Amino acid sequence: MSEFAPTLQEDILNLYRLPNIGATYTNTYGEENIKNLVEKYRGLDEEEMLVMRDLVISYSRSPDLATSFVSVGVLHALGMSREVDAAYLWAQDREDKDQFIHHFGIGKSLAEYFT
Repeated sequence: MSEFAPTLQEDILNLYRLPNIGATYTNTYGEENIKNLVEKYRGLDEEEMLVMRDLVISYSRSPDLATSFVSVGVLHALGMSREVDAAYLWAQDREDKDQFIHHFGIGKSLAEYFT
């Protein structure tokens, strides 16, 4: 591996960032981000899947709204309902819980449609 090769975590973070959510008509709500993250996960070996799974779970509880709802969408697409439920539970303790819960629903809907 080249010293310049990105790590798995860097690859995953780039899939959250690019394409920018809302920058294009085809990625208005992060649909491409969710699709690309799910595809990335499905292409990994078991050990890498565990690493990505842990990252996505931790990001589902991010105070950054875009990161958390994309993560919930990915978890939903991968059938990880307990982890989705945990994200909803985490959101209940937030002052802005309604916004997070609403966006979690968007993430889940996008996952159902685009993955």
